[in-house]
Amino acid sequence: IFSSEAAQKGLSKLAGKEGEAIASPAVTIVDDPFHPQSPMPRNFDAEGSPTHKKNLIENGEFKTLLYNLKTAAVAGKKTTGNASKAGYAGAVNVSPFTMYLAPGEMTEDELLAKAGNGVYINSLGGLHAGANPITGDFSLQSAGFMIENGKKTTAVKSFTVAGNYYDLLKNITDVASNLELPGMGRFGAPSVLVQGLSIAGK
Repeated sequence: IFSSEAAQKGLSKLAGKEGEAIASPAVTIVDDPFHPQSPMPRNFDAEGSPTHKKNLIENGEFKTLLYNLKTAAVAGKKTTGNASKAGYAGAVNVSPFTMYLAPGEMTEDELLAKAGNGVYINSLGGLHAGANPITGDFSLQSAGFMIENGKKTTAVKSFTVAGNYYDLLKNITDVASNLELPGMGRFGAPSVLVQGLSIAGK
């Protein structure tokens, strides 16, 4: 949804919203080609444009889409240095480097204490089939733990969490300091406290 290419094709609801508040003030989303855990740190993108660290969302305000030279020219903006190619002869696209939700200052234990009672989700399944990248709607198989009196307690599995990504951004109230970049280190987030999601299952 942060791709200018997708936005110009009508495939992202973020088209034309730069400068607007689209998330809670607790949310800052970063794209950083030089993050220590980045699998392929680069000084230049696939078109030879300089790369740089940038905030896509800063304290809830939508700052920028990701651009290559072509999409930047269409939008009348400067490239953000996010041109990518699958191979030498591949088409030029737009993609992030290492994108993550910036960590806050609370520990996860402090986040749980503030939650009081709820559900701690640590596993999501069906992301490709259960999430609509255009509308932002999602319905995903999940697993985790109950939160009771500010503590993780009973394990729970095979329940469904549903909501909308754009609403979720607005409903994040607090962000923990435990940022993780799993796998190849391209996408990551710390624990967050979020309201307004629908939970179904035993």
